[in-house]
Amino acid sequence: MALILLFIIGVLAGWFASIIARTEERGAILRQIGIGLVVSLVVGLLANSGTFLGSLGWIGAGAAILASAAALGGYHYYLRRNAEV
Repeated sequence: MALILLFIIGVLAGWFASIIARTEERGAILRQIGIGLVVSLVVGLLANSGTFLGSLGWIGAGAAILASAAALGGYHYYLRRNAEV
C-alpha cells in the first residue's frame, strides 16, 4: 500500500509543480512528474523504515511530500538560473 501512496504523491507533486510553473511543453511536464515520482519513492522508502509493502506512516508521507517539493523547487531554480546566462 505504501508503494501505491508514494507513487500517487510523487505524480501529484510533479503535476502540481508543472501547473504552478505554468509549464506547457509535454516533455517538461513528464520530466517534472518523473522527478517528483523518483524523489517521493526514494525518500518515502528511507523514511518508512525501508518497506513498501506495509502501511505508510505520517512521517514517510510527510517526508515524501516535502522532499518532492524541495527537489522540484530546486529543479525550477536551476532552470531559471541557466536561462538567465
